[in-house]
Amino acid sequence: MHRSHANPASPRVLRVECMRLDCGGAAIVVELDRIPERAWMKSLKRALQADDLFEGAQAKFDGRFVYVVGVEGSEHRAQHRVVQALEMPQAMVNTSRSRIPVADARHAGRVDAQVGH
Repeated sequence: MHRSHANPASPRVLRVECMRLDCGGAAIVVELDRIPERAWMKSLKRALQADDLFEGAQAKFDGRFVYVVGVEGSEHRAQHRVVQALEMPQAMVNTSRSRIPVADARHAGRVDAQVGH
């Protein structure tokens, strides 16, 4: 995928999967190509907190992996919304460094994700 405006410091999504939890609900697991910077992690957390679907859910970071735990409702919908939230930190980083309008930055920094079921 063409990523000419993408920030080289931002991680690329390699894989997104959803796992049912024994205690109920689900966790969305995201594998990144590198360990994300702190600013990127904070931006992702803010994007998830702004989404009503993730009320009560938390993003946990462990190296190259992001775990969104406490997800309720449709797993497929939750996976899709996590991928959308992953685009937001990329757009925020791009706009702050290159002054690309947010709408353009979102399209320039598309997430290359392989969504598994």
